[in-house]
Amino acid sequence: MGSLRKLQENWEGLAQADPLWAICTDPERRHHKWSEQQFFDTGRNEIARVLHYIASLGLPIDNTAIALDFGCGVGRLTRALAGHFHECWGVDISPTMIDMATDLHRDTSNCKFFLNEAADLHHFSDGFFGFIYTSIVLQHIEKRYAQAYLLELVRVLKSGGVFVFQVADRDNSGLIRRFRNVVGFRSKLERLLKRNKIQSRMEMHCIREREIRELLSKQDVRILDVKITNSTESSFGGDLRFLEQEPRRGYVSKQYCVVKMS
Repeated sequence: MGSLRKLQENWEGLAQADPLWAICTDPERRHHKWSEQQFFDTGRNEIARVLHYIASLGLPIDNTAIALDFGCGVGRLTRALAGHFHECWGVDISPTMIDMATDLHRDTSNCKFFLNEAADLHHFSDGFFGFIYTSIVLQHIEKRYAQAYLLELVRVLKSGGVFVFQVADRDNSGLIRRFRNVVGFRSKLERLLKRNKIQSRMEMHCIREREIRELLSKQDVRILDVKITNSTESSFGGDLRFLEQEPRRGYVSKQYCVVKMS
């Protein structure tokens, strides 16, 4: 559990330093330059794009179901999902993020927020959610915990429900460039946090597609599609895009669309 506690400490630091930028790391929006309107607009655009993509696969979505935004932060995607579903729960490991999300959505009655500090989702019963979405979250969680959360997210998905999740697949850069990428990203983040007198860091973890398929092969789910996305780009800024091919350098991001069998 030490790693989860460290993860929580890191995200508490990020939440207290510059929470909106920590979620959407647009270089142009550092130092509290995200406006709430612009920030939440990215969430609405992302969910609209994801739901359009799901529709293109011919998948029906039960809008009367309860949705889950795993790793919700301050509710960027929770708010957007609540506009399409009967109710949406946002779950996060950071108390500060959950407090901010709750405060920002006091007038949105179908947004619910829950602080989850455990390595599982035992507070939720089997099949509780009809739709689950998580993006730019699992890539920051140590692999063994990310895999455990994936299994838990499958457990709390109801039969016929849709689960869309994003993970970093691998880093395509050479060894020297990978080192520079990590050091460069961390140094920028540490400079921001130093000004706010907060010690924290944002880590990147990868899970290869073959490992995802092996993990889910023993579950009652079917992977319908896998898309390459721009979600690991440093300039992501909440602007989700589907890519035709993998980037030649840097992290490769993949989004999976999974259906739980009836």
